Amino acid sequence: MRYLSANSIFNGKEFLKEGAILVLDENDHFVEITDPSKVESSSIEHHKGTITPGFVNAHCHLELSHMHQMIPEKKGFLDFAKNIMSRRNSATLEQMIEAATQADLQMQQNGIVAVGDISNIDLTFEVKKQSKIFYHTFIELLGLDPAKTVPMLYYGIGLVNKLKALDLSGSLAPHAPYSCSTKLIKAIADENAKTNSPTSIHNQESEEENKFMRGEKSDFNDLYDFLSLDISWFKPKFKSGLDAYIKELNSGKNILVHNTFSSEDDLRSVHANVFWCLCPSANLYIEDTLPNYDHLLKNTQQICFGTDSLASNSDLNLIKEAAIFYSKTGELELSLKGLTFNGAKALGLEDKFGSFIKGKNAGLNLITNDNKDLKLIKVLC
Repeated sequence: MRYLSANSIFNGKEFLKEGAILVLDENDHFVEITDPSKVESSSIEHHKGTITPGFVNAHCHLELSHMHQMIPEKKGFLDFAKNIMSRRNSATLEQMIEAATQADLQMQQNGIVAVGDISNIDLTFEVKKQSKIFYHTFIELLGLDPAKTVPMLYYGIGLVNKLKALDLSGSLAPHAPYSCSTKLIKAIADENAKTNSPTSIHNQESEEENKFMRGEKSDFNDLYDFLSLDISWFKPKFKSGLDAYIKELNSGKNILVHNTFSSEDDLRSVHANVFWCLCPSANLYIEDTLPNYDHLLKNTQQICFGTDSLASNSDLNLIKEAAIFYSKTGELELSLKGLTFNGAKALGLEDKFGSFIKGKNAGLNLITNDNKDLKLIKVLC
């Protein structure tokens, strides 16, 4: 047996009483929490800092790892999107796979044990198969034209089946309301509901998205011109990007990602089972702004974190994302819960990760939480 203590222990939902001892078996599977009086003092490993379960990264794009430092920072979403579309195939297949492999290793070293990862193709499937990290892959679909719903759905289901053949977890995901028809979003939500699988969507990453979905002139019109796509037929009259699709989501697990320009009215309008995934470093990298955390906290505690991709971040270090949130809000327990249990629950993995689960190895990390900052000291298992 292994007996661990620390200055404090956070179990994914709350801090344990002072002096609690964490008991693991020889395979680092959780056994129980016990009192120090029941353990020989010489057997106890004492750590300076806070012990937490392994981190759960609710939103990543492993496929884009080869684009690290390729796109200039703080140029706005339109510039970022154009760069992604025009440069994502600028590397060889071997270079892309090697970059994804190194990104996966980086996440392991940063204490991440489970990831909700976006894939458009099958490029990273074998990397995930070989990884120590548990991946739930979101097969991301695009299709603003409702007439393309059925072929896009079949394409996505084919990739989900390929994941299953590799014994990997996966479900479908619409990209965003400006790139998916409400018909496609509803079809994806309905398909995921059949297997009680989570749905993920990029939400209000730019104010231009809200303008576009209200039918106003926006940078997204320029983006479609850049892509030489005629969307003159598209006449949206929604209140915001969120309003365009929120009614299409079912009562299952839904992850709204970024939420940089979500208003308090948007937040109040949500009645589906939703987790709000925050990717602060990517928001600063692309738009140089952050969501209104005060508005967010008035309306929900269902917050988790994502790293986004190496195309929009300096690294894949999830605790850095929580640290930004913590520094702005002072919400220590919610920051740690967002790193662990909330991320797992958003992905439907709370029986495997995010807390201390009897008979499971959900990872253990040692962190500091000094002066409104969070840092990983080391991975304990």
